[in-house]
Amino acid sequence: MVVTLRCKKKRSLMGKISVSQVAKAYKKYPKRLSRLLDWLWPWGARRHHLQWVLLDISFTVQPGEALGIIGLNGAGKSTLLKIITGTTRPTVGHVQLTGKVAAILELGLGFDPDCTGRQNAIMASQLLGYSAQELSELMPDIEAFSELREYFDQPVRVYSSGMQVRLAFSVATARRPDILIVDEALSVGDAYFQHKSFERIRAFQKLGTTLLIVSHDKQAIQTICDRALLLKNGRVVMEGAPEAVMDYYNAMLSEHQEQALSQSLAAGGQVKTISGSGEASIEHIELCSLAGQPLGLVFVGQRVRAQILVRVNAEIDSLVLGFGIKDRLGQMMFGTNTYYTKQVVLNPEVGSDYNIEIEFDANLGVGSYSIHTSLVRNFSHIEKNYQWIDGALVFEVVNKDKIEFVGCSWNELTFKIEKLTGATPQVMTPVNLVANTKKEVPLTRKLVVLDVGCRWGFGQKFVTAENLFQVYGFDPDPEECERLNQQYADASIVCIPVALAETVGPRTLFITREPACSSLFEPDPALTEHYPALACARQVSTTQIQTTTLDLWAAQNKVPVIDYLKVDTQGSELEILKGGVVALQTVRCLEVEVEFNPIYLGQAVFSDVDMFLRSQGFVLWKLSNHVHYSRQGAPAESLGEDCIFYDDMQAVKHSVYGGQIYWANAHYVKHDVLSRAPRAASETAVDLVLFDTLGMPDVVDHLRSLTPTGRTA
Repeated sequence: MVVTLRCKKKRSLMGKISVSQVAKAYKKYPKRLSRLLDWLWPWGARRHHLQWVLLDISFTVQPGEALGIIGLNGAGKSTLLKIITGTTRPTVGHVQLTGKVAAILELGLGFDPDCTGRQNAIMASQLLGYSAQELSELMPDIEAFSELREYFDQPVRVYSSGMQVRLAFSVATARRPDILIVDEALSVGDAYFQHKSFERIRAFQKLGTTLLIVSHDKQAIQTICDRALLLKNGRVVMEGAPEAVMDYYNAMLSEHQEQALSQSLAAGGQVKTISGSGEASIEHIELCSLAGQPLGLVFVGQRVRAQILVRVNAEIDSLVLGFGIKDRLGQMMFGTNTYYTKQVVLNPEVGSDYNIEIEFDANLGVGSYSIHTSLVRNFSHIEKNYQWIDGALVFEVVNKDKIEFVGCSWNELTFKIEKLTGATPQVMTPVNLVANTKKEVPLTRKLVVLDVGCRWGFGQKFVTAENLFQVYGFDPDPEECERLNQQYADASIVCIPVALAETVGPRTLFITREPACSSLFEPDPALTEHYPALACARQVSTTQIQTTTLDLWAAQNKVPVIDYLKVDTQGSELEILKGGVVALQTVRCLEVEVEFNPIYLGQAVFSDVDMFLRSQGFVLWKLSNHVHYSRQGAPAESLGEDCIFYDDMQAVKHSVYGGQIYWANAHYVKHDVLSRAPRAASETAVDLVLFDTLGMPDVVDHLRSLTPTGRTA
């Protein structure tokens, strides 16, 4: 069915959906006679009672946003969509839409079964308000997209459910609507057309279409939607990030077992969902190397081991462990359980512990992943769920030694190119800019990189480079430095337990809830205690440390040249830079975290850092990874909670988030890198290797335009 509405247009809010305190009730009569008497004599005694199917539903979908609505059968999802599209009136409350709306609801509803697909398309297009000329222009596209071929001119009564979906979707999306509403209809039919439909939906999203979708398809909700709303018995029980809502929904599937259900926010921002009846529980989980070293960062293809401690808390007849890996959107990359591997533990003793080890190759793409675990009775948690944990542990995957690739899984490919006719073609051997540069002008030394504040590991771009860089990392925590040194186990990557500052001497280090947020400056309690999203920077203790300067360290360790410097030390960045004015003379590119509003008492802000670096001959190149905070929440977070959020969370679907700008990464380039003055070929070669590795093609293009003699080409 294609439902269309035309609403009053407001240019600045085109595509906005506002649902306010909507409720829907139906009259329920004890017998047919009561209904007849109610019609004939409505002024008499009440002969029915109200059955409420929706209660107090309120939410807003901003222009260009995508909201997914999920819930068990009978939760009220379809009724809500009918109210929003205007095919059903609410008992109380109101709905406001702005812009042109297209909706695909129940299959077959609105189609005349005796008319052909073409005739139904014409009638539906006329309801959309298209003129005869527009209809003439659109019809070839509708026919082509639906791919009904000869069936397009046959009666709809001979159509399968999938063919009806093809026709309905093709008509509804012939022109991009401001609002697109889709019920479960797209789950019907062949996989090919589902893929085709979702590609069109994604294209509409990029152009600003607001999407409201009802689906049980977890992948569709989590990949397309910015937010999700969970309905239960006609009420909203949860609204927030799609992954968190889908995890909660999944736990609800086994709620008949009188299980406990909770959600919490892990230190890295990952939502952790735990549910279950508790007869067995996971006491500890850890991801390690095969040598037993705990891992937070994993290389692509690395063989790793997950260690899980399971405790039996009550008498059960069967215990099965499920294990899986999810990507940052909550999509399962791989998962199985001990039921399928025929390793079920039968009649485990109450109070006993089981240590379970799972070895696997991390054949995953670069990115953030989480571990899912479950303890169940058999192959599924539906019958008996002892414990189910989504987001049990989070880890990062980086590419150290594999060829560059895209996607969420690693697989080594072999390409064979052969011309079928004629002479054998010349096939270009794979080359790269860095290799060419090294061949043309051999490098006489490794490029030196300093990462000051390296607690979470080094940049992948340097780790993966083949023997081109000597990387030094700095962190005042000796245990963290030892962990990183063992993790990388590479002489070209060295982590040093030293704290850098502007002067040499004792200093107070303010330890925070998240150790990576610790600083030489005291966290501002007016922010950290007020905004829950800044709980990671709340002070928990202090300790005394010894500081030195960058220049003194470089002199003592005989490091005369530093090519690239990265500084991220929670407020003391300017101090460190001022303690390295000699070292800055050789630095070609620099990345520094800057605050636009101070988080730590007395820290420098962006303007201070910028003026100093300009005085040292640097040019601001770009700002990345902008972070804002807002008391209004964000589309990916629960409304009403103070939040921080990153630009890369909304790169495609939103141009701007609300909220005050918080911090960013500022990238600087030495002024003489951009000069066209003559320079030695060896100096240009160093810059080419550095900026190509950093992924700054505009600077690389400038450098390649210079001839070996330094003159422009």
